[in-house]
Amino acid sequence: MRIGIDGRLWNETGVGRYIRSLFLYLPKEQEIVWFLGKKEYETLEMPSPKWRKVLADVHWHSLREQIFMPIIFLRENLDLLHFPYFSFPIFYPGRFVITIHDLIFDHYKTGKWSTLPHWLYLIKKISYHLVNWVSVFRAKKIFTLSNDAKKELVSHYLADINKIVVTYESGDLEDKTKKGKSPTSKPYLLYVGNAHPHKNVETLIKAAEILKMKLVLLGKDNFFYPRLSKSKYVEVVGTVPNSKIADWYRHASALVTASKMEGFGIPPLEAMSVGCPAIVSDIPVFHEVYGDAAIYFNQNDPKDIARVVLATINNKQLVEQQIKKGYQRAAKYSWEKCVKETYVEYVSSSK
Repeated sequence: MRIGIDGRLWNETGVGRYIRSLFLYLPKEQEIVWFLGKKEYETLEMPSPKWRKVLADVHWHSLREQIFMPIIFLRENLDLLHFPYFSFPIFYPGRFVITIHDLIFDHYKTGKWSTLPHWLYLIKKISYHLVNWVSVFRAKKIFTLSNDAKKELVSHYLADINKIVVTYESGDLEDKTKKGKSPTSKPYLLYVGNAHPHKNVETLIKAAEILKMKLVLLGKDNFFYPRLSKSKYVEVVGTVPNSKIADWYRHASALVTASKMEGFGIPPLEAMSVGCPAIVSDIPVFHEVYGDAAIYFNQNDPKDIARVVLATINNKQLVEQQIKKGYQRAAKYSWEKCVKETYVEYVSSSK
């Protein structure tokens, strides 16, 4: 069996973490071809002689992807190809599986698409739906990250429920070095992620202003972070090395996220894994993933966010209780388990 994995989104948030976990935990005795962008192609060392890399320096969501990627893939004579993201070349004729992390774009404008002229946005939207319909129909298996996302796939694209496999992600940090000093001198709330519209970061900022408490924003987003409301209570740190992010979690009063929709939600589990309480949106997927290990607020009401955050961080007994529950909840999820379950489906789908 010769498996191909489209690894072009290696360094993207969320999807990149997923791809790097596949790289870490897939069996090294399995023959695998990795399709990589230029940077990863030049720097990434293959951990096994059975693994090889192929240069695929073609951007996703592009016309070039639709034209050139099928040719690049077909040269490798694959038994199965894994697209770890919904974007894929619809004219690729081979056998494949796909991971659709969420259907957020069905509900909200996301990423830079949010700022496109209306006519161009409509073209992108139509292309997105076309790609999803084709992938759902043709894929041998569809991986998704929660039962909430699974229901969406069935509801929006009439996906065959028997083809959908839920493989939960994990909050295991990539680098848990020895605990260091607090990165900042004042108490702070922490948000980790981008500032795409569905992340609802502006509402978090309003809550921080009500609390008169510092809100630290971590994450890779050079486009939307500069567009956020300027507030003396907000510190935009941006991207930090994997070796430092654990300390930002450990020393925060709490991790907060006001997302209106997610496919899974890694940061609160990361926080739980190192003893940081998580206070999050009252949305179905978060209840599915975090259970009673998180505290919930109305994500549409900054006053309620402020009230819940204050009531939590001022209650020492509650914080200790949530930290204990958080450790237990985070331990339920494992990247290794996620990848093992994925590989089982590779085997069955390649036949």
